[in-house]
Amino acid sequence: MFKISVEKRQGCSFVVQPMSIKRDWMEETSEGHAYRCFPVTQSNVIGWSLSCINDIEFIWDGINDQTPDHIDIIKAPEGSYEGRGQSSISFNTGLVFRTEEEVSLFTITPVNYFSDNFETISNLISTSFYDNSLPLAIKAKKANEKITIKAGTPIATIIPISLTNLNNSTIKIVDYKDPDRSRFEANISYGSAAEVINSAGKWTDWYRDAVNEKKESVGTHEVKVLKLRVEDNTKNRLGGII
Repeated sequence: MFKISVEKRQGCSFVVQPMSIKRDWMEETSEGHAYRCFPVTQSNVIGWSLSCINDIEFIWDGINDQTPDHIDIIKAPEGSYEGRGQSSISFNTGLVFRTEEEVSLFTITPVNYFSDNFETISNLISTSFYDNSLPLAIKAKKANEKITIKAGTPIATIIPISLTNLNNSTIKIVDYKDPDRSRFEANISYGSAAEVINSAGKWTDWYRDAVNEKKESVGTHEVKVLKLRVEDNTKNRLGGII
């Protein structure tokens, strides 16, 4: 379990919340069919979201170089900056994160959110000592058209990671071992049984339950239900501004 604290500066317009399992495109699938895919729904809730309490609006002229003045910000939080070039906008999140020494914050585009208008620029910050607001920048994708990011839309996901534990890790590639073809035959049996169920418009849920087609246990998930929380102790918890 990671220990993370965050100071919310005066006038902060950004909100930190656990990532939601909901996605618009998943809602539009027949009978919410996409939500039955356990690997997808589990990835949806990784990390915490950063969203703005107000709409953000801007127009990009289509020029993508290091010179400024190619993005016109119509509406954005105070401290937003369009002069960095490369069709990007940086935001002053007003959120100063602090973690333990062996934990950093990885900021990415929210998982399984798809936008034709913008994407979030990933960054990795050593938040054990970084005493400024967490940096956040987006890159415009659609030119010569007003782009609106509605209030409450996740702009980024922050994920705590330990670079200490990751450092010097090695992926070792070895030959596939199946001398008696038992693994091959098990996979064929699994696939054939799954095809029958899937062709009927149903889900097996075998991976979710960590069982094979015979409902025999094949292992356990590291965590099956991920629970993340936010404890807001600021003066104005509901308004998002202190």
